[in-house]
Amino acid sequence: MKKIFIILSLFCLVFSCAKKEPEQNTNLNSAGEIKVEKQREYLSLDDELFLKAGQPGKVIENLSEKINSQKAELNDYLTYVAALTSQGVDKEITNKDLEESLKILDEQLLKYPNNSELYRLRGLAYDLKGETEEAKKSYEKALELNQNDSYIFSNLGALYRKTGDLEKAKENIEKSLKLDEKNHQALVSSAIINLGEKKYDEAIKSLDKIIENYINNEILINANLLKAKVYEAQEKYNEADKSFLAVIGLGEKAESYEDYGIFNYNVASKKLEKNDELVAGNYLNYSKDLLLKALELNPESTYTNLYLGLVYHDLGYINQETDYSEEAEKYYKKASELLEKDESITNEKKEEIKKDIEENLNSLTL
Repeated sequence: MKKIFIILSLFCLVFSCAKKEPEQNTNLNSAGEIKVEKQREYLSLDDELFLKAGQPGKVIENLSEKINSQKAELNDYLTYVAALTSQGVDKEITNKDLEESLKILDEQLLKYPNNSELYRLRGLAYDLKGETEEAKKSYEKALELNQNDSYIFSNLGALYRKTGDLEKAKENIEKSLKLDEKNHQALVSSAIINLGEKKYDEAIKSLDKIIENYINNEILINANLLKAKVYEAQEKYNEADKSFLAVIGLGEKAESYEDYGIFNYNVASKKLEKNDELVAGNYLNYSKDLLLKALELNPESTYTNLYLGLVYHDLGYINQETDYSEEAEKYYKKASELLEKDESITNEKKEEIKKDIEENLNSLTL
């Protein structure tokens, strides 16, 4: 009953694979009361408070009537788009949100062609859509108009990081942090680069600066998740566990339980490689409980179902019980079914996962 599934890439596990990448999961206008993030002058006090609380959906709801009546002013449109391109406790970012954002931004740019924030948000929308070249053009146009906005540099730095141009990424991150040393986007990008280069202390330092200076839940969740991955890379599992518990303490989210469950599965896999089945079994059982909680909150997650299949597969291997194998088969098949319609996973990755699931299903009968 040997399991041959290939463990997903480290970056996929920084945040839930079903979500956008870290730099894409942004609440650009959120900050603490006296903890500094560059304030967007176009935000009203109420809208700023909703965004700080991780409730962009509330901002959208409050502004929808004015936007649809076409009686809105520029600040209303900017606020509305900032909310559309933000993820929070009350909304995910959808392709529909991004298309609507681009439509609004292009209309407003006809009226305000020299507004750098319109171009920055346009770059962000294209960035979130995965249209790198269009995003880059908009960010660069924003910089032509305004060299003093830390977030234009951090957006562009994150984009270069994703495309693998680390030198340009570092250059823009450095410029961003010179303007605002507490820019959470720049600090996250810096931490991810340092993690990749195994500069773990530097990565932790950047993430601690975020955790110390922000109260927005989404920003804190992302920072603590990434911090957990830094500790995991060093095999400092107790420290990683503390960061995951901090994430769970910030609110019940399916993705948080999923990430924590995946972490425990990864540790169990390493223990199994060392033939430490007793400790591996403990991690697997905890992983199972966390993933079942994630499934309760989001039954349609491809990765939650996939990892439940992996967990039950290993538990069956350790305990030599057919009940576990039956559960593994059930979750593998559910993951395979969800995979077909999961738009967050590339076709290339889908083919890899599909092949691995088929091999794992076959191995259950060996």
